[in-house]
Amino acid sequence: MPDNERTPVPALLLGYGGLIPFIGGATLQVLSPDPRWLAMLSAYGAVILSFVGALHWGYAVRDAPRGASAWWGYGWSVLPALAAWVCLLLPDTTGVLLLAAGLVGCLVVDEILAPRMALPAWLLPLRRALTAGGAASLLVAGWT
Repeated sequence: MPDNERTPVPALLLGYGGLIPFIGGATLQVLSPDPRWLAMLSAYGAVILSFVGALHWGYAVRDAPRGASAWWGYGWSVLPALAAWVCLLLPDTTGVLLLAAGLVGCLVVDEILAPRMALPAWLLPLRRALTAGGAASLLVAGWT
């Protein structure tokens, strides 16, 4: 796909709209520290971390890898969901901090894998921005 391809409006609106629970939850935690806000952020962060992993399931289905490549593609796609589940079992403060690390870690893996994948040019810049917003919100709330 051409490098000058614009991000589709639905991806922009829904992606940035997905930051509302992160930013809202972190703001509530800063203004009125309460375990409920951390629990809410932990649950939402786990859902989003699972979603980020599921992207790779879709890539694997699209690319139809075979053999070891299939195991790596599908295997990587489920690891973020498993990590998110473990984070939900931890105390909320620890969970939200580890979820932030998980989001950043998934982005790092995506950056490494991107040259080998047929991704639209707009996807990684959007992922960087969304990861920054989500991870920063989780960090702020976890350190409050």
